[in-house]
Amino acid sequence: MNYFDEILYLSQRLLKYESVYGHGGFTSKAIFGKSIALCLQDALDYCEAIGMETYLDAEGMYGYAQFGKGNDYIAILTHLDVVPPGDLSHWEHPPFDPLIIEDKLLARGAADDKVPAAIAILSVKKLMDDQVLMKYPIRIIFGGDEETGFRCIEKYKTCHQPPKYTLVMDGTFPFSYSEKHLLNYELTVESSINIQGGESYNSVMDFVAWEKENEILKISGKSAHASRPTRGENALVKLAYMNPQGDLLFQVVNSLLEPNGEHKLTCIDSSYDVTLSIGMVKNNKFYVDLRVPPEVVLEQFVKDFEEEMRQKGVETKQTDLLKGTITDLQSHFSKTVLRCYQEITGDYETKPFKTGSATYGRSFENNCLAFGPRMNYHITNTHKPNEFISYDLIENAFEIYVHTLKTIEEEL
Repeated sequence: MNYFDEILYLSQRLLKYESVYGHGGFTSKAIFGKSIALCLQDALDYCEAIGMETYLDAEGMYGYAQFGKGNDYIAILTHLDVVPPGDLSHWEHPPFDPLIIEDKLLARGAADDKVPAAIAILSVKKLMDDQVLMKYPIRIIFGGDEETGFRCIEKYKTCHQPPKYTLVMDGTFPFSYSEKHLLNYELTVESSINIQGGESYNSVMDFVAWEKENEILKISGKSAHASRPTRGENALVKLAYMNPQGDLLFQVVNSLLEPNGEHKLTCIDSSYDVTLSIGMVKNNKFYVDLRVPPEVVLEQFVKDFEEEMRQKGVETKQTDLLKGTITDLQSHFSKTVLRCYQEITGDYETKPFKTGSATYGRSFENNCLAFGPRMNYHITNTHKPNEFISYDLIENAFEIYVHTLKTIEEEL
């Protein structure tokens, strides 16, 4: 088998699904949307066809494919839901019609997280073909709600025993060992203006429309991941700074964010690397994403943040909360994974790092690492128009994953 060609084939197969939350409508067997459920089923069908056992959650929240028998197992966590494509005029090609151009695969979800899912599947297939002795079964878990709440993995945890070792294929090599607390809030102000924009909590708002005196004023921004808001240009922030003495909603936005995306919160010491991003606005409500270092006492931050909002005349409603994590860098598992990365790449300089991203890396308390597939020099346009993944990234990640999984089976 040509594993690289097969990764491309499977990736394009999965990328054709518009697996955005709610797309296609909801049913009792597709509570995140029919498109997500169809993509999940297709991935499981492929895994079953290559000799893996599969399981599908009755509500379509998640599924998994496993090779090997035993109680303790290695988990590979990926997800098949994606963020909305945003303004289609910013795409060079339809986002759900995957295109290969100049050794790159272009589509929404290419980098986050469908091609990594395909790499994971074919990495396990390589071990199967090489008849590696599976001391631990390998279970690839496919989530359907990573971008909108982690309900998939939370349900998985209530139904199945935790893995012995976990690799999350949704990050940057060598691996992140610390993830921030993530908080989502719906903020309501007294406002009578008709303003709409944005599509998700975890992307910087790249457009906003203000219906004013029977005219519609449209402002464009630049999308970016909510964990790195200064890399984008928030359309609502731009509009608010154009109207500094305007509606209370604009005044509140101006009091929260600098034009470059840096926050103005006074409820936490500026020495902490906290980010705040506004992802959506609908009339008198706007929706924010906060990332707070795990060293911060979460309960105290929540109390102080909500009090600061009250003082601004803002009503708060917390819609999501994911606690941050810190992984033990000195564990045998962490040291083995780092060594495997170094043996393949020859890179002994790049070190494990902290991240503001919210991945499945926070899902299990022990032996859980967000491990690639990107190198720190890869550009992928994740959560932006024209998302893509390069051939060299695929080849590099496949080699690292095969070596790491084989080593874990043989040594741990």
